[in-house]
Amino acid sequence: MGLSDEQARAVESSDQHNLIVALPGAGKTFTMITFIENLVQTPENKILALTFTKAAAEEMKTRIGKKVKALQRKQIHVSTFHSLIMKQTQRHPNFSGRKLINGNASERVTSHIAESYRLKVGISEEVEIKTIVTHSRTGKEYPEPKIKVKKVPFRVVSKWLLKEFIATPHHEDIEVEYDDVFPRGIEDFYQYYQDQLAKLKYWPMDVMCVEITRAMLMGDIEPINCSHLIVDEYQDVDKVQYQWIKCHGIAGTMLTVVGDDDQSVYSFRGSLGVEGMRLLQEDFKVNYHTLSICFRCGSEILKAAEHLVSFNNDRIMKNMRSEAKENGEVYLHPFNSLDEEVKHIAESLLDNIGKSRAVLARTNSELDYIESYLNLNEIECNRMNGSSIWESDHLKIYLHFVCTILQVNSSEHLTPLLVYLNESHANIIEITETLQGLGLGHLDFDTATWLELTIKLYRLCQDNWHLASTTDTENMKALIERVVNEFGNVMSKGVKEFSSLFSDIVVSTSSGTFASRIEAIEEICRRRTKKTMNEAEVVLTSFHGSKGLEWDCVWLVGLDDKNIPHKMPQVKIEDVNIEEERRLLYVAMTRARIRLSLSWIINPCKFLKESFSEEELVANI
Repeated sequence: MGLSDEQARAVESSDQHNLIVALPGAGKTFTMITFIENLVQTPENKILALTFTKAAAEEMKTRIGKKVKALQRKQIHVSTFHSLIMKQTQRHPNFSGRKLINGNASERVTSHIAESYRLKVGISEEVEIKTIVTHSRTGKEYPEPKIKVKKVPFRVVSKWLLKEFIATPHHEDIEVEYDDVFPRGIEDFYQYYQDQLAKLKYWPMDVMCVEITRAMLMGDIEPINCSHLIVDEYQDVDKVQYQWIKCHGIAGTMLTVVGDDDQSVYSFRGSLGVEGMRLLQEDFKVNYHTLSICFRCGSEILKAAEHLVSFNNDRIMKNMRSEAKENGEVYLHPFNSLDEEVKHIAESLLDNIGKSRAVLARTNSELDYIESYLNLNEIECNRMNGSSIWESDHLKIYLHFVCTILQVNSSEHLTPLLVYLNESHANIIEITETLQGLGLGHLDFDTATWLELTIKLYRLCQDNWHLASTTDTENMKALIERVVNEFGNVMSKGVKEFSSLFSDIVVSTSSGTFASRIEAIEEICRRRTKKTMNEAEVVLTSFHGSKGLEWDCVWLVGLDDKNIPHKMPQVKIEDVNIEEERRLLYVAMTRARIRLSLSWIINPCKFLKESFSEEELVANI
């Protein structure tokens, strides 16, 4: 397959900054690979290609391997943003040697440091926050804004502030006044936070990204040495990532970014979407390219999706044309009940055996009933983007306890466990520095200043470290039960209930000693791999989870007015990002190659009412 005229023009623009806006299924990856293939013909060129996911990076590496000669592949480095920034930390003496943490582990460490600061400075557990209210709960505007004062836990306010610090490398961009809460100023709090992270040798991922970018802006870290920087899924970059990219452009690197503003669906993560594209055009002289030919969706499917997204105002106007082999079909399905909807979905899936099929919903929870119905009717399905048990935070907590007690890689587990138990920051530093990697039960400590829970843990380690060599599964289960009995007061209901499953995992993990079983579980967690996709299975995933994928037949469920546009509980509909919700539906619709089914219960959502006539919406199945 050769390049289209649009693709060829983009590939030939190698000595300029480029913004490439690509429709779904427009061959953007093919264009990027050919662009890279063209660049490596010049031996002096060093190409850095950035993606947002490991899967996308691996796919790009594979495709480059098939197109580019081995010797020339040395000129190319493909990475995710986070992996590359992690490597940059090694270039700065203050940043190297830290452990990367994310998710719940990061939140626990952050809460621990914030509480330590509160106690140090003498801030109350609850602080007063002033808010300006312009409208009543019914939406009526007040003649004059009202100032309301409410009490909020300090941990919540500190979390708000850190979120703002981490959202931008320019702290002067923070607009909210926090002076009444932080008597020493917000910079003092943030510096304390940074200092304690350094002492704990931790890097929350978002903090790492913003601090490395700040270091580049200040000249403490050099940009990556590359002649060309290529960024995939550019609509998903946030403020920090944009500044990181901009640093490289200022340093002389040629920037080529590829994305689609109509597929920007991650504003809740800070993604800039079309704003990021405008910033690039403001900051650099950019060649603008559009890949307007869709090779995936049949013309009828693309036409419906284009009409839907055209109701958005904040977007780049673009032509859309399908050159797919089939015209494609769009089916509208009104139903009176969920049972009726799911029954028809199952029948349609059976009618299309032999084709790739997917059922997509706005939220993962909507798929639970569908999954159970399909399983009961012996229709194989694959639930994508569901959390694996090996990623469970509950599992990590039990591993922290058992590994610390049995001295299995205890140096990795002791600090997060002490944070979980809310031990003081000073005591954690003293304990870990004194142990120097030894087990907690092996040294004598003065425990006078320790929390009661930490003392319990210390005694548990002294009394039970020898169980590492036991092969008696009853002893293993007894220790896990004792952990729950001793520390249940700090455990959530979910963590406590997980103990029986954790015991089952330990008992069923091969054979051998307690320690060897725990090591085996840790190894599974480290090298867990996603289930290999079986083409015959029906894929169930959310609209967000479907991004970047495609199937022959796609069924979108739950498109009724109570569900779309989606809003969280206690959130007013006017506060929902309507245009992003419309973009998300556009993304889901453009996953279909030849058959797209749209269904709802009783009343269709406003997006469907905009896009289809009343006659089409009320027609029978």
